[in-house]
Amino acid sequence: MSEKSLTVLIDESIASGAGALPVFPRAVTELRQALQDENRSLDAIAKQLAMDASLASQILRVANSSFYAGLSTVNTVKDAVVRLGLPRIVQIATLVMQKGMFTAKDAATQQYMLKLWQHSVAVALGAEWLAKRLSFHAIAEEAFMAGLFHDIGELLLLRCLDDLRAKDPTLNLPEDLQREVLIRQHEAKGAWLLRSWNLPEVYCRVAESHHQPVSEETGTVELVVRVADMVAYKLGIAARPQPDLVVSSSEEAARLGLSEIALAELEIALEDSLALSA
Repeated sequence: MSEKSLTVLIDESIASGAGALPVFPRAVTELRQALQDENRSLDAIAKQLAMDASLASQILRVANSSFYAGLSTVNTVKDAVVRLGLPRIVQIATLVMQKGMFTAKDAATQQYMLKLWQHSVAVALGAEWLAKRLSFHAIAEEAFMAGLFHDIGELLLLRCLDDLRAKDPTLNLPEDLQREVLIRQHEAKGAWLLRSWNLPEVYCRVAESHHQPVSEETGTVELVVRVADMVAYKLGIAARPQPDLVVSSSEEAARLGLSEIALAELEIALEDSLALSA
């Protein structure tokens, strides 16, 4: 049993640059830039996507999902790009590459990570959907990425805990203790990690304050992420579900002028997102 506190052990693990530290997949940025290059031909885009077997299979799976039932089966990545459109392809590529970080040695931690991954995808797609629903099209892309990264601090802490447990099997890590660490530290740790990746400050701020009271500094991107986050908790798309949450009475919903109908539509959008997180 270590004589150091768990917080100190986590901070030491992070400071040492341990193997548990998530690394931002730069391929995400490169592929997003490539896919958004208007000068690239459809053949060139399809060829690049097909080079990643995991990514290609996911694209084909979505292109042939139940939403497109009744249409012809798509057999090539090029045809899938035509059916889904580049914005959807960019999303799928981002999610496939990001999912690789959500792995753990411990079986229980892996289960928690799966729920965290589903939650992150739901919030990302929900925040983007909500931005478009409210005609904030210019921030839809930022809302998607901010939603995807909003709980990245939980991923960092889970990987640290997993690494500490593997190095010292006698380390006492009760579930309640781990939950408290995740709740209390994930915002600060998430913001720190995103800044270490040199990602835009808007993502860092959302990760840093999404559970804090709404203030004058709370921007539209954070508001849509917060609402999508709450709806995900309400629907149980989270490791710690909160089915009694009344999102319509929140300050965030009021600031965005959200109606009950819009929130009900958002619930459907989040439930549909589960197909992309599988």
